[in-house]
Amino acid sequence: MAAQALVSSSSLTASKEVVRNLLGGRSAQSPFGVRKSASFVVKAATTPPVKQGADRQLWFASKQSLSYLDGSLPGDFGFDPLGLSDPEGTGGFIEPRWLAYGEIINGRFAMLGAAGAIAPEIFGKLGLIPPETALPWFQTGVIPPAGTYNYWADNYTLFVLEMALMGFAEHRRFQDWYNPGSMSKQYFLGFEKYLGGSGNPAYPGGPLFNPLGFGKDEKSMNELKLKEVKNGRLAMLAILGYFIQALVTGVGPYQNLLDHLADPVNNNILTSLKFH
Repeated sequence: MAAQALVSSSSLTASKEVVRNLLGGRSAQSPFGVRKSASFVVKAATTPPVKQGADRQLWFASKQSLSYLDGSLPGDFGFDPLGLSDPEGTGGFIEPRWLAYGEIINGRFAMLGAAGAIAPEIFGKLGLIPPETALPWFQTGVIPPAGTYNYWADNYTLFVLEMALMGFAEHRRFQDWYNPGSMSKQYFLGFEKYLGGSGNPAYPGGPLFNPLGFGKDEKSMNELKLKEVKNGRLAMLAILGYFIQALVTGVGPYQNLLDHLADPVNNNILTSLKFH
């Protein structure tokens, strides 16, 4: 197929048309290789548009960043010093919508990861789980030299299995981003009827992804979106902190907190980094 595409320009044109039809009659989207004529490109305006009003909170915003960060995205405070969301700047080869979507998804993973990494330590200290399972996150096999747990399979088997399962889930999520609602048209053990989504891949809603029906009106939904992205950003920083703490102190984050509360003068970031 690749050779035919190189030889015949008509075949390439036909292939593009097939992809366009498969994606519901619209041009194929891609997070990379964005063309200026694509519908998602935000054109810079002479006067920076601010949809959240004059009282919109801004964080180190510039006139240039405000020309494309118009306040319509949750958690948009005009902060983009590297111009990654600028469709005509540094990040112009990546679709701005993909960056915003990626931040939300990674924030959700980080919130789950931050809670899951510290929970065994806390439950162990409270005596709710056996000591052999109350391990710091880095001693559970994530970093084999630091220690591991005797799971039902070896670490490499678990890694391959996780890669396969996560790869399948991520592939379906990526398909839904390309063509929102497409997952409801593919058989998936009877669950496909719940995977139609809302038309916005970042907030699919429905009985599986919003079972309690949060955000019944636009105002409350926007407030929840803002809270989510703020907590997601905090969680991503927390995960980074977990890694640094593990490397520097050799104990888990909860033990770090207990040590600091017991003796804040001798157990803090400065003493841990040997700045004393």
